[in-house]
This record gives sequence, C-alpha cells and structure tokens, in this order.
Amino acid sequence: MATSPPPLDGIRVADLTSYIAGSYAAMQLADLGADVVKVEAPEGDSFRELPGFFGWNRGKRSITVNLKTPEGRRIVERLAARADVFMENMRPGVADRLGVGHARLAAQNPRLIYCSITAFGSTGPSADRPGFDPILQALGGLMTLQGFGGPPQYLRTAPTDYYTAALAAQAVLAALFVRARTGRGQRIETSLLRGVLALQSGIAVDYPGKPSLIRDNPTYRLYQAGDGAWFFLACGNQSFWVKLCKALGLEALADDPRFGSWVLRLENNQALLPLLEARFRERPRAAWLEVLAAHDIPAAPVQPLLEFFEDPAVRHHDMIHTYDHPEVGRLRLMGQPLGFDDTPTRDPGPPPTLGQHTDAVLRELGYDAAAIADLRARGVLGA
Repeated sequence: MATSPPPLDGIRVADLTSYIAGSYAAMQLADLGADVVKVEAPEGDSFRELPGFFGWNRGKRSITVNLKTPEGRRIVERLAARADVFMENMRPGVADRLGVGHARLAAQNPRLIYCSITAFGSTGPSADRPGFDPILQALGGLMTLQGFGGPPQYLRTAPTDYYTAALAAQAVLAALFVRARTGRGQRIETSLLRGVLALQSGIAVDYPGKPSLIRDNPTYRLYQAGDGAWFFLACGNQSFWVKLCKALGLEALADDPRFGSWVLRLENNQALLPLLEARFRERPRAAWLEVLAAHDIPAAPVQPLLEFFEDPAVRHHDMIHTYDHPEVGRLRLMGQPLGFDDTPTRDPGPPPTLGQHTDAVLRELGYDAAAIADLRARGVLGA
C-alpha cells in the first residue's frame, strides 16, 4: 500500500547549531522528513567527540564551511536563499557579526523562518552570559527539586536542553503554518531560560498557602526490595493508594486519617515511610512487581537503558534503529517518536561524518567541480 511523503517532505533546513538543544531541535525536523543540512566549521561541531552527537544529528547532511571567509559566508547565504528554515544557537550578536544574522538573510529570502536558540535570550541583562543545561538546572530549581530538601541533584539527562529543543521545533512548525497562510517568514526564538520554566509548568505555581511538594512522597518514590533490587512505586492518586493498601495487606492504612490525601501523606511521610519500607523488604523485587501488577498499581524495576532497548513494547513500536556507521560500526539509536497514519515518518538515516555531503550540497547550490576544488584549496571548506 502506497503511503504519502512524511510531514515535512520538501522542507529545507540550514542548520548552524551545535551542542544539544539546537542540534536536537534540527534533528526533530529531519525525523519529520525535512532535508537538514548541518553547516560545520572545518574542525567540526564541538560536541562531535561525544557519543551523544550521534543521537542529536541523525538524518542530517554535513558540510564544512569556514564562515570567517567571505566565500564561506556566500555559501551559507546561498543555502539560506533556498531554505525554508535557518537555525542557529550562537551567542547573541555572533550571527550578525558573521554575516548570517536574521536581517541580512531575511532581506534575501522573505519567506525564511529564522530560529534562534540562546541560553538567556537575545536581549536582557543576562543575554551575554554563557549557559548550558546544568547552569539552568541550578538556577531554575531543578536541582533543588531533585534533592528533596537535601543536597541538590544534577540530572545528567539534560532535560532543559531537550525540552528547549522541543520548544524550538514546535515554534518552527507553527511558523511554517503561519507562512502557509501569509507567505511570510519570521524570526522565532526560545532559550534555556524559557525552557527550564516551561519544563516545570506544574511546579512554577506560587500562591499563599500552597502546599510544599519538596518532601519525599512515600507513595511516589524508589524502594529497595528484600533482595536489594530497586523499583519505583507510582501511586499518584487516591484510587491507587487504596489499591496499594490492599496489595500490601495493610488495608487499615486506607482508612487512617493521617494518610487520607496526597498532601496528608506528604505531611505525615515520616509515619508512613517506615511502614512501606519494612513491608517491601520482606520479599524480592520480582515478587513485589508481580503483586503490584496484579492490583493494577504502576511500578517498574530500575534498570540500565540498554536493558530497556530489549523491552517488548520498545521493540513493538520500532523505537530502536540500527545503522552501519563508517566511524563506529554498529550504531543503535532511538527510532521515530511520532506516529502519523497518513504521512508516516521514515528513518532519515545515520548521523553524518564531518563534511560528508559538502560536495553534493555545493553542487545543488550551483558550484561546479572546479569551483569546489578551488574553495577547498583555499581553506574555505574542510579537507
């Protein structure tokens, strides 16, 4: 049965981002079918040395261009002139100084959607500050929250980067929709500062008398079973709490007024926590997970990510793709996270090697073999 092209088929993206938030935002567009050309300096994206680079740059084409040369800037101008989207995450003012700022490129291509991703915004008192995910985790309260009132905890998954990337991709899609109606492109922007607040929408709520959620929640936490193995218990409402009491053979707790609501269980956590800890130490993890599942209680074993790769549900949804990569050999990455009935996404291919597509992209821009060889000899392109 024939299927329609993927959602962003025919959309061209010039990607001048690096690090995580910018690169992953552009990769999400590639996953949706866009032709994403990653423009790198001759030495490459500064995160190429990290394994994560593969997970942030799948499905892109890589060209190497020295933006500090007039010829390099002209290449990017040509790329932007035929692009639908231009993405950058340089410090405020740097793109303008390099000749690839919004005003210059939009004058040549009024339909261009120009996406900027910054740390603290392109204007304001902190615009010039360098910023990475953990800096905003610290400033934005994530580390305090994860510490539950004790020592702060650093989340290595870079949630601020990833959510900011999602916001950027969302903004690009909205701007494409606006352009379809008006014919005009525009500049759009998000930042790690905005991302860390948006990530905590349910927590960034303040009013007099608001109950504190910083305390350890006895029904929404990690537990260690009798065999030393860990699992997470997620009883997030009153119905699950009643089921839990029955599953543990502690039915009397369901009627105990000290534990009659989520907030009360938080306030009386020091009375409830030892009871649950002692009960879970009585049996091994597998036994408890079987009991909890039989009572429809959300719980899961703590396990390494590579074990999750083999989960039947992960396999069922085709969420692990394998590539033969010229630099590292067998490479496994996540599959497509979105599903479309009529315009399904396609695997866009592995992440590119540095400059892998320079010649092909330049030919598309009108450069012949002699011109490309001359640019390479003069250091405008990579080796």
